Amino acid sequence: MAFELPASKGPLRDLANEAGHTLGFALQAIGSLVVAILRRRLSITETLNQVVFIGRVSTGPSLLLMIPVGVFIAVSVGELAGRIGAGGYSGAVVAFVIVGQASALVCALMMAGVAGSAICTDLGSRKIREEVDAMEVMGLNVIERLVAPRIAAAIIVSLVLCSLITVTGVGACYLYHIYVQHLPAGAFMSTFSQYGRMSDFVMALVKAAIFALLSTIVACFKGLHARGGPRGVADAVNEGVVIAFALVFIFNTILSQLYTVMVPAVGAY
Repeated sequence: MAFELPASKGPLRDLANEAGHTLGFALQAIGSLVVAILRRRLSITETLNQVVFIGRVSTGPSLLLMIPVGVFIAVSVGELAGRIGAGGYSGAVVAFVIVGQASALVCALMMAGVAGSAICTDLGSRKIREEVDAMEVMGLNVIERLVAPRIAAAIIVSLVLCSLITVTGVGACYLYHIYVQHLPAGAFMSTFSQYGRMSDFVMALVKAAIFALLSTIVACFKGLHARGGPRGVADAVNEGVVIAFALVFIFNTILSQLYTVMVPAVGAY
């Protein structure tokens, strides 16, 4: 297949064409990944290399971002709870905010902004150097060889990264609760264990995996369709990051609403 988009025919038609091509590319990429796994054709070496690469570029920024986010949540919650005399319930709010929302979103933003831009740059560089065209000439399945391992690696890294981010955020709030607010640790842990559910953490992992899938597909699509030399690659990276961010927030809203409907709140009957 040739990774080329139709010629420009106006903003609306370009938007519709790109959306349609992106959807088709996503379905083909997911299908190729499933077929490669079932037929044991997925390159384990390439997947592991991508796991190391994505993990190396994403882990540090994610943890460094989550620490101030966790402290900000702890400060905001602590101030509000102190005013209404409910400082002991800060653990419950942390369970709702960090475990339920913030950890998956921070993971998604890092996967889209850091890992996604790196993947798009890598594939875009291969495209303008005509390496992708050479693979097609040799009869190799570009999506199975280049896209499928990156999708699998991104999902694996996102699951691990979401877990690390959750622990980091909760730990930052816990330390602030004890050493800054000087409140008993038992109160924090009691409300955290009471209102924090395993289903919230599982949903955060599901969100992180879906966000990683979306971000990687967009990054691969933009990278493989880059044109115009190095400047075209830079434009593809910028467009890919913006589109991935938009999709993350849209799907986060949809998944959060579905989760609210499917899983009743704590104490609800």
